[in-house]
Amino acid sequence: MYFWWMILGFQAVWFSCAWGISHHYPLLPLLVSLVYLNSYISKQSPKKPAYLFLLRILLYGFLLDSTLGLLGFIVYESAYPKPMEWLQPWWMSLLWLSFAASAKASFFWLEKRLPIAVVLGAISGPIAYFSGQKLGAFITLDILGYAVLSLGFAVIMYQTIKNLPKQQTPLQ
Repeated sequence: MYFWWMILGFQAVWFSCAWGISHHYPLLPLLVSLVYLNSYISKQSPKKPAYLFLLRILLYGFLLDSTLGLLGFIVYESAYPKPMEWLQPWWMSLLWLSFAASAKASFFWLEKRLPIAVVLGAISGPIAYFSGQKLGAFITLDILGYAVLSLGFAVIMYQTIKNLPKQQTPLQ
């Protein structure tokens, strides 16, 4: 049951962020992600490696998204006021935290297949952002933004798989 919650729960967080923000329901992503992240943390033992893993992936995502914003490749819905509008918005931080929380359940099979993880990251990251764009969560300005995003996701996926927490989390 926990395994399926981690997989499907992340999809619920993703949808609540993309749809909730674009339709001006900011509490939706906050509530859904807090329930999801709390359920993840409550199952972790010890908790410190899990927190450090979440923070590491959050930092990678923050750097990628903020760099894309700074370079003008992405304009986020409900972004911060000028001159900070290029920063990754808070709801994207919730997505990155939830991505990290779902990593063990979603990507355990890639632990010994890092090249496949890199290729999947390079493909699936831009697809997720394209889907978010179609829901109105942000606007990607040009194809070069997708190329940078693809490269960034390839690196983040490599780091995610390489640094998966070693504690045993029940995935039944």
